[in-house]
Amino acid sequence: MESTDKNDAIKLFVGNLALDTSQEDLTQLFGPYGQVVTCSVLRQFAFIHLQGDGAADLAIRELNGREFRGRNLVVEESRGRPMHSTKVFVGNLSAMCSAEDLQELFQTFGKVLECDKVKARLSSSAGYAFVHMERKEDAVQAIEALHGTTFKGRPLSEPTSAQ
Repeated sequence: MESTDKNDAIKLFVGNLALDTSQEDLTQLFGPYGQVVTCSVLRQFAFIHLQGDGAADLAIRELNGREFRGRNLVVEESRGRPMHSTKVFVGNLSAMCSAEDLQELFQTFGKVLECDKVKARLSSSAGYAFVHMERKEDAVQAIEALHGTTFKGRPLSEPTSAQ
């Protein structure tokens, strides 16, 4: 009998999802590659724990860049967030916006430990990012202050904590 221990599974980040993508959609998509232990769908991204010998590598190779529900998927091994930090999702970013630009913007609210921008695909002019802030209070203040503001020519979709 196979173990379904989450610790044996590899955590994958799945980005650039259509807004109406469900857990069932992703479980069906990733199922042929290995056992889906958990699947957490947030906004336009998800985290999937995939178990099975070579399952994660195969899923990344075959699904990264593949069209799914009208969008090109981003599939990669999830990188852990810095310890004791709050992760903030920021959407609808201009292609001209860099990770450095975002770090500078969020630093006005508190210490930024890391900023990961996911590049917009050629078929889409909007991208998104994860900003890791040291203090939760600073992240909440940034979310409240930046929601709906225009940055680099695009209104930011509601930054949210992806803790």
